[in-house]
Formats: sequence, structure tokens, C-alpha cells
Amino acid sequence: MILKFINRNEELEFLEERYRRKNFEFFVIYGRRRVGKTELIKNFLKDKKNIYFLSDKSGTERNVERFKKKIAEYFNEPVIATNDIEEVFSYFVERIDEKVVIVFDEFSYLLEKDDAISSIFQVICDELLKGKNIFLILCGSSISMMESEALSSKSPLYGRKTGHIKLIPIRFRYFKDFFPNNKIEKNIEFYAILDGIPFYLEKFSDKKSVFENIKEQILDKKGGLYEEVEFLLKEELREPDIRQYLQQLPTERQRLLI
Repeated sequence: MILKFINRNEELEFLEERYRRKNFEFFVIYGRRRVGKTELIKNFLKDKKNIYFLSDKSGTERNVERFKKKIAEYFNEPVIATNDIEEVFSYFVERIDEKVVIVFDEFSYLLEKDDAISSIFQVICDELLKGKNIFLILCGSSISMMESEALSSKSPLYGRKTGHIKLIPIRFRYFKDFFPNNKIEKNIEFYAILDGIPFYLEKFSDKKSVFENIKEQILDKKGGLYEEVEFLLKEELREPDIRQYLQQLPTERQRLLI
């Protein structure tokens, strides 16, 4: 099954309306893993000048190196020498004469590795991007981290955003669009197992029974969702606030939880 882009019209229209404004826009898009944030962003970018950057966990220096290459590709110029991300943004801003969308996907990876990132982007927004015809999007899957470091009143970025979207799972009423061959009873079964997570919906087929889908995708070691629960637990337990909580527990309870 090819994943359909369903039930995101409201979010797309919101982004499009803000894009049409001729001023600086700074959006925070966040939500749980697999909920479709990247798909939403890429649909928004389809007909627009953009720099899409997917952050990784290699740290600030390595990510700046990769971001510089994106800038160089955009202008078809050699990579600039500086490793200062503020200077990289300054270099970019001085050369653009059109509306550009800049996306930092998985921004929470940068926050996780570098406590100064929020402050750095505060300076970038205030001194380099404010007043420019640029649409900046910071996207992340760690809800607690994005809320505390990008949206909270204690964050250096507080008051800078012009909009935010917390992406939620697909609502049940749209399941008929994903699974046109299903009767409502079967969609209820699918919903009970998969919730409305697009990545999970992609794995199930309406041409097979619910038990066949479970066997092939969840119980079979080769299935697309076989280790999903373990993966999600490992990812969530890496978040700093949870690690700190675990460190305060007695050793025996730590072992049980991990």
C-alpha cells in the first residue's frame, strides 16, 4: 500500500496562509514519532524554494558541516569555510532575493546534544532572520523537549514563534480513505491496534484480515512493526528528563524499568 496523504488539509492550509505573508515566519511543528510530521512538511515544500535539513545525533559541529553543504548546493557555490552557524545563516540571508523555507527536521536531536542550541537560534531569529522574507520551521519528535526548549516561557526561543502545530494521529473517520475495502467493523479493529499513526497504517492491508496483518507485520520477526514497541521505549527512555528520573530510583527499580 502506498501511504496516502490524508486528513492534513487544515494544517497545510494554515502553513500556506502564513507562507503568503511577506514577512518572517517561525513555526514549530512537533508530535510523537511516526505521526507524519515530515510528510506534512514535504507536501508543503513541493512548489516552494526551500532548504530541507534533517538533523542527526552526531552533534552540532557535524550538523553545521552538513547544513553548509545544503547552502552550497542551493547557491551552486563552494562550501564556505566558517563553522559558526550564525555566520552560515548570515551568508545565506545576504544572498537571497526571494521567499525561502528553511526546515530543520528532528531539531530535538540538536537540542539533545547541545544545551546552547536554543540560545543560538534565538540570536539567529532576532538578529538575522527577523524582518526577512524567510519561513523557518523547526520540527521535532521529542514532545517534552520541543515544548521545553522551543515553546516554554523559560526557553530562549519563547515569544519568537509566529505559529506552531502539534500534529495528532489520523482521526478514525478518515480510515475509510486509507482502507476503502474495509467495512466499519474491520476499521474499528484496525484502529484499536494501530491508533491513527500513518506509519503503522501503511503496514496493514485492507485485502487481508486483521489477524493476517497482525501475524505478518507485528508477530513475524521480518514484519515492519515487529520491534516497534521496543524501539519506541528505547527512544523515549533516552530523553534527558526521563534519564534523570531513572537515576533517582533505586538500582533494582532502574533495572526493571530499563
